[in-house]
Amino acid sequence: MTNDPALAIYAANAGAMARRYDSVTTDSLLSGLADLIPAPPAAVLDIGAGSGRDTAWFQSRGHRVTAAEPVAAFRQMIALRVPAATVMASALPDLVGLSGHHDLILVNAVWHHLAPRARDQALARLTNLLAPGGRVFLALRRGPVPPGAPLHDLDPQTEIARVATAGLTLLRRHDAPAHDADTAAAGISWTWLALTMDRDNDQ
Repeated sequence: MTNDPALAIYAANAGAMARRYDSVTTDSLLSGLADLIPAPPAAVLDIGAGSGRDTAWFQSRGHRVTAAEPVAAFRQMIALRVPAATVMASALPDLVGLSGHHDLILVNAVWHHLAPRARDQALARLTNLLAPGGRVFLALRRGPVPPGAPLHDLDPQTEIARVATAGLTLLRRHDAPAHDADTAAAGISWTWLALTMDRDNDQ
């Protein structure tokens, strides 16, 4: 997402967006996938970490969390909110600077900012960062795309085929309502994909 026009929007509205993010709890957000979260202490990578809501939730439950966030204002929020977390200025599809293997990679409300070719690149990078037996929780935005907005329409079946081509196996599809009143009013909902590495591709 580096140099993507979406970043300017997030940077200009970080405070208001953080308040909206924090109006939703991580418990409710991940309720359909909760039983698939690895037991602590797991290495968790929170991509597009925003206000740090989910980073704080995982850290408080004994996980070791790395927050990848390209917007400086959000990184400052995360550093204050979760001092024990590792905070990186990094973004999909390249995730520059990230290394190691993670037991859980959370990709929430990011995928719709990537063009199809960038999604393929991002999946290759995610598989490199995923520990054997690790899981990816990928949120897909469903709903109308405003004209001129820096985002893309997502079809779950297309993305399920895409992740399979990248060597990831679908553990669960979970369709969820909007996270908050504003997105619900805009006709937006979410499809979560819980993914793991094919055994033949374990690193």
